[in-house]
Parts: sequence; structure tokens; C-alpha cells
Amino acid sequence: MPEVAETAQNLFEIKGVLTKFMRMLFPLEFRIDSIANSAPMLPFHYPLLPGEMIYLPERLEPFGTRGDAYIYYFVTTAHLAARHDFGTFKLKLADIAGFEERGETGVEAIDSFVASFDDPGLAGALMRLAESARIDAELARRYRGLAPRIATLNRSLLDRLHPESLSTMLVRAALDLEAAGEGLESPLVLMASRHFAPVRARGADVMTSVRQVSALYNWLQELIRQARERGEGDPLTEEEAERMRNDLIKGMKGSESQTAGEGEDGEQGDGGGEPDQNVQMDVSGKQSKGGQGRALSPEELRKLIEQGAEIKPSQGDGSADGDGMYLTQLTGKQLSELEQMREQLGEVGSVTGQGRLMIGRGRQDSYYAYDEWDYVLNDYRRNWCRLREIPLTGDEGDFFENTLVRYAEMLPGVRRNFQRIRPASYRMVRGLEDGEEIDIDRTIEARVARLMGETPDGRFYKARKKEARDVATLFLLDMSASTDEPVHREPRKHTDDDDADDWMKAWQRRPQTANRPRRIIDVNKEALVIMAQALEEIGDAYAIMGFSGHGRDNVEFYVIKEFDQELSDEVKARVGAVEPKRSTRMGAAIRHVREKFKDVASRAKHMILLSDGFPQDFDYGHDRRSNAYGIQDTMVALKELELAGVLPFCITVDKTGHDYLRQMCQSSRYLVIEDIASLPRQLPKIYEQVIRW
Repeated sequence: MPEVAETAQNLFEIKGVLTKFMRMLFPLEFRIDSIANSAPMLPFHYPLLPGEMIYLPERLEPFGTRGDAYIYYFVTTAHLAARHDFGTFKLKLADIAGFEERGETGVEAIDSFVASFDDPGLAGALMRLAESARIDAELARRYRGLAPRIATLNRSLLDRLHPESLSTMLVRAALDLEAAGEGLESPLVLMASRHFAPVRARGADVMTSVRQVSALYNWLQELIRQARERGEGDPLTEEEAERMRNDLIKGMKGSESQTAGEGEDGEQGDGGGEPDQNVQMDVSGKQSKGGQGRALSPEELRKLIEQGAEIKPSQGDGSADGDGMYLTQLTGKQLSELEQMREQLGEVGSVTGQGRLMIGRGRQDSYYAYDEWDYVLNDYRRNWCRLREIPLTGDEGDFFENTLVRYAEMLPGVRRNFQRIRPASYRMVRGLEDGEEIDIDRTIEARVARLMGETPDGRFYKARKKEARDVATLFLLDMSASTDEPVHREPRKHTDDDDADDWMKAWQRRPQTANRPRRIIDVNKEALVIMAQALEEIGDAYAIMGFSGHGRDNVEFYVIKEFDQELSDEVKARVGAVEPKRSTRMGAAIRHVREKFKDVASRAKHMILLSDGFPQDFDYGHDRRSNAYGIQDTMVALKELELAGVLPFCITVDKTGHDYLRQMCQSSRYLVIEDIASLPRQLPKIYEQVIRW
């Protein structure tokens, strides 16, 4: 790879080269897409996602050594693609002891294995970490030119974390970055390195990772248990007590250059209650200043200090070995970090925003609890929003039929256009032992290997594989009160006394006559009717949902059509029953979209958001006069959705939409419709252009 200048690196500039690079290394055809507002992160941080899409930061500023931003793309691309080629997703759950009767494979098998632990967050992180160590080692053996770049890049990224954090030390041990000598005196690192050694060995497979994850999990849980049972030590000085408290709160330090919304998302803990009662993670994947989330009383602080007093190596009696020897050599500061390490490893590298279903006595009492991003605190507000799914009763189906009549002349053309979209395609599969033609790149590699005295890889054929169209799209409809406005109107100006999403004012403005003018919500519904008819022609899976609400405790999510439902008379009636409701708490609704995609197995997943304005609610932020809080929360929610493998696209009929949409997502992910009435005609064209499969 050529030496490059120390400048920012854009993904689009080298996307073509990366694609060719992957074709040289791996048989599958991967697709690359970007993640907006994301910082560089270890491959360990990336969730284990099925499908052949690889998501990389849209733009990287210089970091670490010279050229790291450029090399990052190549090393990370190779690592994420190697998950498929090196068998991460070939796991069969039935091969694991205790699961002989289960039939899950691939990602489902990994999820089921992780869910079997008492602490799935920790187990999931260890699984990603073990696979990361295995893949890095195999990449370095198979492609020697990548080996030094992998080690250098991993070291640069780890240097951005707190060097004394036990979780950082564990990652260093997994990735074999202690060879230079730093940290070898730590018994934790030595013991962890022994656990990770089998996954780095030649011939290791995903089952090796499974076995070592179980061993690592039991070892760490035993360390935590023994640390909790330690006796009291000498009290610390006031200065040491303050340092102890800071360590408890800060945990892993993020890069000082990190800004809100950058980097990898952290997965929330399972705890409930009000915000900030759990260890908090910012979107960079590093623990934020929230720490335990509440101030410690003097008595609590004294107890923590006493239990975490510094322990000298000489205090051990020398009779214990293995795990016990490690405990006698830990400092008090490290003992206090053991609890944090479980939280840090369980959260870093995962996607936040997953809803926690809270079951009540009745359907109305049950809700999903979602985190919300507070850009002022630079942290998540835990369990901040309560979202309820609300089914629509439906009308008589008149709206759906009337729309078909209204656009009768246009519908045949739309159907013809969608029929021309090929329902099947071909993709090149490389690395085959027998195929249609010879892969020149792999033939050259085999020749070079033979000249070097190595056994060449005999898989140097390629063939074109027929592949069915496999797309799922969720249409998310803004049902806020502002969509009650007539289509032809002057843009409203937001003032302190005039809230466009004030449902009481919208109700007072609503005409009660039968000659009600055509509203924004009516145009949006018409567009969805046209899209439903078009998608029935091509066979793509699709769902239709809406959202509104009033306050963080009353976010409403309206289910109009699920992915597995047909376009029945009942669904058509629900489309007609869509009406303006209340406010626009967009972040929680987007996070719930992830929940709706949970059981969708399509290779390409998309969300199309139809809205008429910026995110807004009466308690959406610290200052009701400012929309910055809602915009920042929505931006983070969209990034979380991307990391979960769902590509969002935002459409607004607000002529001022450029002002806030450019903050929420990259320019290629949104569109402002100047002529509101043209949306039914434009949406099918937009779908054809933005949906990738």
C-alpha cells in the first residue's frame, strides 16, 4: 500500500479500490457502505452481522501513526470480510455440548449460545473478542503483507483507550499486543493470554472460540466473585480516594477529539429504573463520564475505598496458584475495576438502542424502554422513553380504493417500471475448486505460493451464481399534528408561542366539514398506497408503520402492516385510518424500527422515513425553544440503525428540511420534496434509486 499524506481520508475516494481488494482476497462479493459520524474503532467493536454488507466510517481524520486513516479501511475491510471466509457464521448450535437438539446455524446459533449465559452482554463481547483474535491471527498467516499493518493499527486504536483499564489490558492480551514487553508483569494479561492462545493457533475455528469463551467467562466470573469477597484493607488517603472515585466514574477514557455521535455504539445494560443508574457508554464505544451515573454518599465512598485498598504482592501467602495468585497481586485500584470491566466489555462494541420490553398486567401497561442520546451530557439517558405499539382499527377501505381511482392513469406505468426490475441477478463467486472460468488473481497467488515453497490454495476458479432479489423495507410515517396542515400553505415559522406539533391547536384548526382540504398526511398516505401496489408487483418484503406521541412516557408506534402480513382488506383499511396525532419524538421511533427488523432475514434491509419537519416534542431536550437536542438524538438513532444493518433514507416535504437533515445524516441519505403534491409520483422512483440489494 502506498505511503499517504497525513490528511483526512474519505471512504468514497477508495471505495472502488477496496472492492477490488476484497475480490482478490475472498470468494464472496461484498458490498461496502458508509456510516456517518463514525470514528475509527477496533474490528472487535463491530457487531457480528449477517449478510454481505460491510459498513465503514464515511470519513476518517488522521490518527495514530502516519497513514493509519488510509490503512484502517483496508485492514478493517479484510477483517470483516474474513468473518465469512474463515467460518464465523458457519457455527452450528448442535455442535455445542448441551445444545444437541437445536437446529440454529450462523448468527442465530451465536446469539443462542451467547443468550445461554447468565450475563449475555459479557459473553457476547468475549465471543467477538475471541473471533477477532482468531481472524487477525489467520489473516496475518495467510496474507503476510497485512500482518504488520494489523498489529500497528490495533496498537494505534488501543492507545486511544485508557491504558490501565483492565478491559483494555484484556483486549491487548487477546490481540497479542504485549509482545513488546509492556504490561507483561500483569498476571491478568498473562492468564488472559493463555486463554486466547488456542484461538490464535493454526487450525483454530469458530468452535475453538466457543470453547475458549466459556473458559474465559467462567474465569472472569470467578475473579469478580473473589474480588467481592475480599476483606477490608487499609484506608486510603484523601488524594487516593479521589483518584479511586474518578476511576470508578470514568473507566475507559475516550479520545479527547471524540465528539457526540462519533464512533461505535455501546449496548445498554439490562437494568431498569431512571436514567444514569447503569454504567453509561457514549457512542464512541468508550465509557463516558457518567460512570455509575449517581453521586456516591460519603458512607458508600468510604466502604468502596476500604474494600478496594491497595494490596501489595507481598501480602499473598504464596499457597494459591492460578486464579488465586492473580488476586494476591492485584492493586486495590484494579480490584475496584473488575466490576467495571464486566460492564465495559459487555457494552463496548455493541449497538445501543435496543428496546427492553417491560411487561405489564395488560397490553396497555406493557411498553418498550429506549435510551435517548443527550448531546449536552454527551451520554445516553437510560430507559428514558416509553414506547407503546398501538394497532389501528381501520376505516372501510374507502381511502385506499379512492387513491387507486385517483391515480388510475399513473399506476400502469408504475407497475411496468417495477416489472422491469429484474427479480434475479448474478454475482461472481470466487475461490471455487471447480467453476466456469479461471480466476487470474488467485492463479497468480497460487503460483507465487508454489515458488515460495508453500502449498498453494487450489481454489482458483470462479463462477456466476444466480441470486434472487432479497429486500425488506420498512416505511415509517410521521403522524404528528403538523401533518394536518393543508398541502398548499406558507411555511410555518416556529416561535415560542406557536408549536406546530401541539395536538390541541391542531385539533382546533381541523376543519369539521366534509370538504376538508387535502392535507400533508393525505399525500403521504396516497404515496404509501402507490408503493404498496408497486411492491406487490416486484415481491419485495415491506412493512408500514407510523409514529407520534406526547412526551417521553407516551411515544406511540402505530402498526399498519407487518413484514409477514399480506396486503389484505384489513391492512388497506388501516392505511385509510392513519390520522395526525400529536408530537414527533423521532429517535425512539427509529430505535423501535430495529426491533421490527429483528426477525427479518433479508440480505438487504432499508427504512424509508416520511416526515414533514424536524424532531419535536414538549420535553424533547433541555430547552423547548431549541431543536438541537431532538436533531442530535435522531442523528445517533439513525447511526445505530445503520450499524444494525438497516440503511435509512429520509424524505421530507418541509422546504426548510436541508437545515436539519444535513445534521442528521449524510446528503445521500435524504431528499427534500419541494412539491408536496408530487410525492405519490416521486416515491416509486425514489425507491428504485435508493434501495440496494
